Amino acid sequence: REVVSSYTKKSTVKGLMILAIDLMIYFSALLGVVYFESTFVKLLCSCVVGLKMASLFVIAHDAAHDSFFNSTALNRLVGRIGFLPSFHNYSLWLIVHNRFHHQFTNVKDLNSWSPLSKDEFDNLSCFRQKLERLYRSLWGISLNYLIERWWKNKFYPFKKIRDNYQGKYWFDFSLASLYLVGQICIFSFIGINSANSGVTEMIVLGLLIPLFVFAFMVGFSVYQQHTHETVPWFINNEKRKYFGYTEDVTLHIKYPNWYNILSHNVMEHTAHHVDPRIPSYNLAKAQTKIVEIYGDEIITKKFSLKEVLVTMSKCKLYDYNNHCWLDFNGIRTSTILIEQQEFIFSDAA
Repeated sequence: REVVSSYTKKSTVKGLMILAIDLMIYFSALLGVVYFESTFVKLLCSCVVGLKMASLFVIAHDAAHDSFFNSTALNRLVGRIGFLPSFHNYSLWLIVHNRFHHQFTNVKDLNSWSPLSKDEFDNLSCFRQKLERLYRSLWGISLNYLIERWWKNKFYPFKKIRDNYQGKYWFDFSLASLYLVGQICIFSFIGINSANSGVTEMIVLGLLIPLFVFAFMVGFSVYQQHTHETVPWFINNEKRKYFGYTEDVTLHIKYPNWYNILSHNVMEHTAHHVDPRIPSYNLAKAQTKIVEIYGDEIITKKFSLKEVLVTMSKCKLYDYNNHCWLDFNGIRTSTILIEQQEFIFSDAA
């Protein structure tokens, strides 16, 4: 953290420029969905809306860490604005992401993509088993994020998530809900009064497809960052803390530079866990510095679809006692990631 501390310097001017560009593309794509006559062009604009929802989400993520601008007040404002297109509750995000994910990385049930054990999977209903099988495939990534993460702990302030009754959770829920209802009303009005589109088409192209594209981008990114046959998961935080720091269970996926620019360096994830104060526009440099220092100790993989599919075929369930990945039949698909005597020594100490 000391070495990369120079990369925590924030630039309000740079941050505002990045935000302005993303907002401009986002609203331009929404207008394209409304005004273009070609269904293909409308669909293309719809996908761009989803991609920009993901980009604005990354900006909001940084702002929620108070790392995008020099001003804390501006970070809080932009955090809420950036989360609106994807209907996220800013205050709940501070709990689920900043408190749970960063303090309890790869700890079961406190993170996205927490793998089930074989016993847990076997005790599920037939429908739920099929759903879990779908989740851990390319086709189920969007559903997993929308159902298991967004709905359960990033939108409505369920009592199990919020620590007590506080107006801020309900305020941010109201903001996200108003934006969602507002979009439905606007697209419905346009569909009724447009000669080019109907209500259903406008809702699908203006809201549903962008939401699924967004959920795929976020869900796929998070999956890659913490799921791999070389990355362990833990039943509690004491085990995880003994194994190492949060960056030790964080995967660095090397993407092409053009993708890092478009995604605001979202996959330069090890550096983010080392110091969440580093703004996304400085992450690439910080990641390069960390790799220079630690070399092969940092788990680094070059992105390839084939590699992702191999990982998805191996990482279905997890054996938390023996620390290895399993398929849905309980067959081991990885090496033993942590020797048990290490934890025995830790418990004795």
